[in-house]
Amino acid sequence: MDMYTITLEKTAKVPKKVLFRLLTDHNNLGRFFDGQYSLIRKGKPESNGIGAIREISNGLLTFQEQVIDYKENEHLHYKIIQGAPVNEYGGWIKFNSVNAHDSMIHYRIMFTPKVKGTGWLIKYLFEKRIKRALDSLASYGEDSWLIENRISSK
Repeated sequence: MDMYTITLEKTAKVPKKVLFRLLTDHNNLGRFFDGQYSLIRKGKPESNGIGAIREISNGLLTFQEQVIDYKENEHLHYKIIQGAPVNEYGGWIKFNSVNAHDSMIHYRIMFTPKVKGTGWLIKYLFEKRIKRALDSLASYGEDSWLIENRISSK
């Protein structure tokens, strides 16, 4: 079967450490992505790091993802280990500084559908949901960072 790839980038007016913290907080990803997220196994060296397993329930499916690579404020690599309509699924999220106050998220997913002929639909749905989540994440990150800076500068 064909391998599908989704590549998205999102720039935000916030340091990459803020975005990294938000995207690696597995228990609270539901505020950006569709579904309920929960950390069911802690990872290392941080609880959200390598080996962490999160469970996602979106109403139709419940599946699990495992963090397989993690470098604080730099990148996160995960794979689906159970329950999704895809095989060979890998997600890579990389964080880059554009300047002292702006950063960019590079998000790439590769997968093979379990059912032949459904790859285009899965790609469309994943891409739409992730783009919306990254937009929401950037807005939330920018707002929370501005509030933190106002409080700390007083």
